[in-house]
Amino acid sequence: MQHSSESRRGDSNSRDGWARSRTLVVLAVGYQWFYNGANFVAFKIGGDAIHPLLLATMRFAIAAVAILPLGLLRLRAHPTRTRECVNAAGLGVVMLVGSQTTAILGTHMLPAGVASVFGSAAPLFLALFAWIALREPIGWRQTCGIGLGFVGLVLMAWFTSGADGFKPLGAALTLFASACWAGGSLWARQLRLPADPVVALTAQLTAAAVVLVIVAASTGEPGRTDVIHLPAAAWGSLGFLVVGSTLVGYAVFLAVNSDVSPTIANTFNYAAPVVALLLSAALLGEHLSFAKLFAAGVALSGVALMIRGGAPGHTVRPRPRSSSR
Repeated sequence: MQHSSESRRGDSNSRDGWARSRTLVVLAVGYQWFYNGANFVAFKIGGDAIHPLLLATMRFAIAAVAILPLGLLRLRAHPTRTRECVNAAGLGVVMLVGSQTTAILGTHMLPAGVASVFGSAAPLFLALFAWIALREPIGWRQTCGIGLGFVGLVLMAWFTSGADGFKPLGAALTLFASACWAGGSLWARQLRLPADPVVALTAQLTAAAVVLVIVAASTGEPGRTDVIHLPAAAWGSLGFLVVGSTLVGYAVFLAVNSDVSPTIANTFNYAAPVVALLLSAALLGEHLSFAKLFAAGVALSGVALMIRGGAPGHTVRPRPRSSSR
């Protein structure tokens, strides 16, 4: 028993030892900022080449197939209750289908930079849901953050509503995606999930992939799409979403969230839209007007206040956890 306890302590120390390196932490957080912003550009490029629903289906199905062997090996080494796997699967449907897939659909109807600002609203919804459902109090900083955030989102919709590529339904879908992410984060706090993060992530990805394959097949979209002859840009976007975002990016988020700080991990909510606005201007030619930058600044200031003010657990780590993002 003593040897087992020492072994667990050793595993824990080796797992979070990287967090003592300021350089590694800065690199990890910087990558979070980058990939969460780049996601929206990839959503736009990929969704313009193939149907956004099919893009999401391919993203999570390929990621699930890639991680499934490792997940099964970890499951054999760390037996998990069936109920915990079922909980993780349900959470995966909320976070990856309800949030991430809806965000891809919404971004298809918006400029990528604008979509990223609407997609940053999760901490605002999180505080509201925690107040309504869990009776968690909202402090003055959070109240100001919620107000600023929603004012900024309204200004963004107003300033960009006449622009090419802006559809109100896209803004609504992207906000709904943020609300699903926040709701899933709160729900996760009530669930017992697999202690092994790889097992939990495998369950989430597999469940999301199964649901999306069924939905996509029912629409007949796969049969209408010539996947073999997709443009190189679409394949590049899909590759980034599978590897850079879903597998590597999510793992980085989990590591920062559990070993460093949930607050630091969630700074991507106000940093990623800045990255997305710059990337969309450079790669997609989207216009960066002063009005758009002002609205984004107001909205992201509200998000920053929420995070600095300790908004209730905006975290999506798969353990008895607290989707992502």
